Amino acid sequence: MTDQIEKLFADLRAETLPAVRPPGTEPLRRAVRRRRAALSGAAAVLVLGVAGLVAVMRPSSPQPVAAPPVSTPSAQAPVYSDETLRARVSESLKLAEQPLPGVIITDTGSGPKETPRALLGGAYEIRMTCYGSGSMNVTVSSGAVGTEPQVVVTPVVCDTTQTTVLTVPVVLAGTSGTLLVRIEPDVAGPGQAAFGWTAQLAEADETRWEQAAKNALGGKASGFKQRTSEFVTDGVSYGRPTIEPGRYRVRAVCLGFGTVRLAIGPDVGGEMPTPTDEATVTCSPDAPRTATVTYTASSKGLSYDVDPDGEARNRSVLAAVLESY
Repeated sequence: MTDQIEKLFADLRAETLPAVRPPGTEPLRRAVRRRRAALSGAAAVLVLGVAGLVAVMRPSSPQPVAAPPVSTPSAQAPVYSDETLRARVSESLKLAEQPLPGVIITDTGSGPKETPRALLGGAYEIRMTCYGSGSMNVTVSSGAVGTEPQVVVTPVVCDTTQTTVLTVPVVLAGTSGTLLVRIEPDVAGPGQAAFGWTAQLAEADETRWEQAAKNALGGKASGFKQRTSEFVTDGVSYGRPTIEPGRYRVRAVCLGFGTVRLAIGPDVGGEMPTPTDEATVTCSPDAPRTATVTYTASSKGLSYDVDPDGEARNRSVLAAVLESY
């Protein structure tokens, strides 16, 4: 830019000097003012051009860079109380709170769980369900003592909307066997899922065991009044026969597992009697033992009832006979 300005001044001097006249300076002054104006205009154009060049060459302002999208962690599965989990599994299995002889497991966030059960021989349907989120790898093993067990492995997916009940058939040969259900939970943590299973004996096998219990009691005695036989599920009243005053006894036998409390007393309108006599019936699948309770009636009414423990409930069949003596 300096060389161009110097050239402009050189041209100005070359044009102005020949026009200098001694008589006065006013023409010179006017010429100088005109050239100065021209020079100022040319210099301004040159500066603007250079400034424009600089503006064009200036690096563009950095544009804001969008931050990478932040991945929002997936919502954690809800955590439920033990009571809620137990209730949902029970609803799905359509059973009472404790689906004996099965079980409801709510602590599925703490590793594998095994629930072995000794059962009377026969064909069973194992029903399984899971409420919550995640899944369970389930192994069902069954077999008589001393035999090679049957093994079934199946996944059970947990759900909160349409809880699925999966069924696995198993057969326990002989008079009794062991059923083992093992779960390996695949859940995020405690309180997010519960697993439940129960076993239902085939109706034909139930009938067979009920008849076997009756047979274990022997034939009808001379004072026979009433005989019943059924699987024990809870404390139930077995009989309120109309009787004459006198002496009576109830003999009972239990095939299966656990123990059953047998009580006899006056008829108190459908409730467990205040016993005048009671006994514990020990259950066994192979060698049942008979227990007897007695009652002396002064009026026309008595009641005999049974109350199984947790080991006997839904795993034993009890037969009882009422006799006068």
